[in-house]
Amino acid sequence: MSGPMEAQKALAAIILWASGHFDTFDIGTVLDVPKDAVCRTLHAARGVGRGRA
Repeated sequence: MSGPMEAQKALAAIILWASGHFDTFDIGTVLDVPKDAVCRTLHAARGVGRGRA
C-alpha cells in the first residue's frame, strides 16, 4: 500500500474522476501514483462530500 498523495495530485485525481472520462488506472498513470492511492483518495472525497470528515 502506498502513502498519502500530495494535495495537488489528490485534487487533480478528484477532478479527473468527476469528469467521467478517466478510470482509476489512467488517473494513477497520468499523476504517477499507485492506483490504490487514487482509490483511497476518491473514497475519502466521497466521505467528505457526505459530511463524514
